[in-house]
Amino acid sequence: MSLMPWRPLRELGRDMWEFLERSSFPYWGEGRAPRVDIYQTETEVIVTAEVPGVSKDHLQLYVDEDAVRLSGQISQSEEFRDENIYRTERHFGTFARTVPLPVEVKPDQARAEYKDGILSVRIPKKEPGMSNSRRIDIQ
Repeated sequence: MSLMPWRPLRELGRDMWEFLERSSFPYWGEGRAPRVDIYQTETEVIVTAEVPGVSKDHLQLYVDEDAVRLSGQISQSEEFRDENIYRTERHFGTFARTVPLPVEVKPDQARAEYKDGILSVRIPKKEPGMSNSRRIDIQ
């Protein structure tokens, strides 16, 4: 039988993120943050994020053992100028979001795919005791 370390601050951090994500505050960081779904199977954690209008080249994805960090930039077309605006609801500029994961994962084995404005990240769950972090290339 192996012992699991008790990490009360990690639990508190996850509770705070969950509260903020469910609140009515639509803006995070520098710009509008992408909406995400996080779920898990017996062997992996899956994170999907809505990032329409973002080029794959303008996305950065980092996976830690207990969180996923996503940032990027939505570019505005050159013909879109203030004097020509009738109505604007879309966000342009940079965004960043860090989401905590429900369990510790193996970041060095993460896989990411970007298709039709949806980023999908699949990360195998890890056994307690290992520690790594790395940047993930998006396919």
